Amino acid sequence: MKNSRNIIIIAILIIIIAMAVAYSTFATQLNINGQSKIVGEWNVKIIGVSTENISTGCDAGTPKYSNTKATFNAKLQKPGDTITYVITIKNAGTIDASLSNVNFTPDDTNGSPAISYEITNPDNLLKAGTQTTCIVKVIYNKETTEVPSIKTKKIEGTIEYVQNS
Repeated sequence: MKNSRNIIIIAILIIIIAMAVAYSTFATQLNINGQSKIVGEWNVKIIGVSTENISTGCDAGTPKYSNTKATFNAKLQKPGDTITYVITIKNAGTIDASLSNVNFTPDDTNGSPAISYEITNPDNLLKAGTQTTCIVKVIYNKETTEVPSIKTKKIEGTIEYVQNS
């Protein structure tokens, strides 16, 4: 019985060695090499600010802008006067953009109640290579019957685009 057990153990060892030799004979090592590169470019920016519908006697000033900021200084003459600023936004990148947030806040606490702003939002989808506009209209309330003691009103705002998913 001891001999038969030894023979079985030796047979199993021979089978295991034969399997290892056979495996190593037919085994192949595969090498995979790769490289990835990001080619998309994010570049949403302001490319211009122009004026429209300037009431007679009003001064739209010279609007200024950079890639991410636009400023203007409207001077209104009398009730009912308006000046419209057209802010042009371009997606100069290769990634489509979606409008995430538009937030304009006039200074109602310290500003003249006779001045108001109307905002027309830019397009929600700004495909790569296209442009859109945001319109800011400054209005001297036509119902105003007296020259207000506070004659200015600031507005600040942000337009935020995010990667289109």
